[in-house]
Amino acid sequence: MVHLQHTVIVEPVPRRWFEQAVLTLYDLVAQTRADGGRLFLADGRRVPDVRLAEGGHLRAGAVYEVDDDAARIRVRVLEWDRRSAVRAAQTITDGAVTAEIEGVLRDVERPRTAGLRGSIRSSGTRWAPLTRATGTSRLRLDDWWTAAAGTVPGTASAPLEARLDHRLGVATVRASPHRLPDGRWAIRVSLTARGRSLPRPLTAVALRLAASSLHRSFTGALESAATRWNETVPDLVARDMHGLRERALDALADRPDRT
Repeated sequence: MVHLQHTVIVEPVPRRWFEQAVLTLYDLVAQTRADGGRLFLADGRRVPDVRLAEGGHLRAGAVYEVDDDAARIRVRVLEWDRRSAVRAAQTITDGAVTAEIEGVLRDVERPRTAGLRGSIRSSGTRWAPLTRATGTSRLRLDDWWTAAAGTVPGTASAPLEARLDHRLGVATVRASPHRLPDGRWAIRVSLTARGRSLPRPLTAVALRLAASSLHRSFTGALESAATRWNETVPDLVARDMHGLRERALDALADRPDRT
C-alpha cells in the first residue's frame, strides 16, 4: 500500500458567491432555445458545435451531440429540475476507447452535494481488460464550507472523496480544507493506493518501487492545479453575477468568424 499526502494553498470561494453563480449559470442554460437541432442563447447568438439530436430541449431524455474532430461525444439529460437536481451522462468514444461519465448536482437553489461516476474501457486488443476502470467522487458541500471556516484541519471525514477501481488495485483520494489567517484555503489532499487480493503482492512491489515517482507526480499535479486555480478564481469571484453571466455568454457563443 502507498499513502501520499500534500497540502496546497488556494484562494477561497465565498459560499454565497458560489450559490449565486450556480443559479446564474443554471438560468443562463435554461434560457437557451433549440431550433432545428441548433442551440441559441437568450441574446440570439448560436452555441457552436453542439446540436440537439434527440428529445425535447433540457428535458429528461434529451441527447446532445458535440462536434469534435477527435472523438464522438454524446450528452444525455437525465434530470433537469432547479429544486431537486441537475443530472447528465456523457459518452466519449475515441477509436477503441469509450468513457462514460455521469454527473449530478443536487438542490440547485442551495447546492448540497455534487458527484461523478464513470468508467473507461477499450476493445479490440488482448490487453483490453486491463484498460477497464471505474470511478466515483462525491463532494458534500455543507461539510466543505464548514471545514473551510475552521482554522485547523478537521478531524471529521473529508468532504471530498474519490475512488478509482481497477482489476489490479484501488486508489482513494480525500481532500479537506481549512482557513489560514490571511483567509486563503489550505487544502490537505491524501492518496491511498493498494493492490487487489490476487495480484496484490506484485502490485505492492510495483507501488513501492514507484513510490518516489508517484510522490513527485502527485505533488506536481496538485501544485499545477493550485496554480491554475489561483490564476483564474480570484478574477471570477471579483465579478458580480451580471459580469459572470456576460463572460459565460461570450464563452458559449458562436464567434463572428465561424459559420
